[in-house]
Amino acid sequence: MGLTTAPSASAAVGDCPRAYVCVWDNTNYSGTPKWKSTGNLSNMWSTNGLSIVNNGVAYPGGDHIRYKFTPLVGPGGSGCLHYPPDSNKISLNWGKVNLDYARWGAEC
Repeated sequence: MGLTTAPSASAAVGDCPRAYVCVWDNTNYSGTPKWKSTGNLSNMWSTNGLSIVNNGVAYPGGDHIRYKFTPLVGPGGSGCLHYPPDSNKISLNWGKVNLDYARWGAEC
């Protein structure tokens, strides 16, 4: 019986295709993204927290991801993710949480 190791978070982040926004149903980007799109996403519910990656490409007026979330308990929040190589990912470690939306838009 051989020893195996779990893939690193960066390997799972690598599962997000270029020009997509990807969302994992966990807070550590493990496995394949549960949701991914070149368009907008809305109403993504998770009981395990969420991880979001903007793997977009430079496109004037539409290369940043604005997101809003609402946890089952506690205050909601929002933010904006740049495309790579800038800061392009975030983990929402809120347990049960709804991603109200992830929308493409202009500069943050």
